[in-house]
Amino acid sequence: MPGNDRSASDETNDEIHGRVAAQFGAAAGAYSLSLTHSDAAALERVVALARPEKTDVALDIATGAGHTALALAPWVARVIAYDLTEPMLAETARNAAARGLNNVTTRQGAAEALPFADATFDIVAVRQAPHHFADIRAAVREMARVARPGARVVIVDSAAPEDDSLDRQWNYIEKLRDPSHVRNYRPSEWREFVAAAGLNSFFEEFGWASEKGGPMDFAAWIRRINAPPDAAAAVERLFRTASPELALALRIQTVDGKLAFRVPQFTIACRKP
Repeated sequence: MPGNDRSASDETNDEIHGRVAAQFGAAAGAYSLSLTHSDAAALERVVALARPEKTDVALDIATGAGHTALALAPWVARVIAYDLTEPMLAETARNAAARGLNNVTTRQGAAEALPFADATFDIVAVRQAPHHFADIRAAVREMARVARPGARVVIVDSAAPEDDSLDRQWNYIEKLRDPSHVRNYRPSEWREFVAAAGLNSFFEEFGWASEKGGPMDFAAWIRRINAPPDAAAAVERLFRTASPELALALRIQTVDGKLAFRVPQFTIACRKP
């Protein structure tokens, strides 16, 4: 399996943003229905870590279909759902209207250049998205910049194991499935990112994403991103022939011939001094 270059990408931010927009614009509707992204327990955890108050203004970066923004909305004064892709923002607006949430507004743009003034938000959240960011350090600095003193910054994303080989294998699989994937980061990398941005972490957890508390359906995971048949077949072969170490890292299992697994995930919650 080819290695994964952990250095900065040779691609420009605009090239990465273009690929992300193309990939997720076409998949917007599927993300409203995703059992992983809509997992109620996972969303409740984000809300709990954000410690919302009724007067808070929240920002959900790379909102996707708006699951996190909509989970925060009942607990705060206002939420801005922010995303690179217009179809995702349209999906968020539809979902907010369907729930009768009138304190959610949408704004389009990249995570690396947030169009907001310094110290604007009491809560900044991002969930299941930073692995697509073109410049992760710039994005985390922007999160810190727009957070008010005392604000909570909650980050949840798919993660890489600390083991070099497993890191390379998992990121290779992710990129094969989804060419807009940039990198799953290790917990040690996340700690460095938030510290460098001047944020103080108060909670962290390495675990696994789930669907309603259980394993993820491999076929649904492939279908959600519209992976081409040859890429889907290649990823399935890698899952079915995974080493014991990789199978354990991804919690791969086969039930009645169908693959299931769980994505490694890291959560880190921070406060801006």
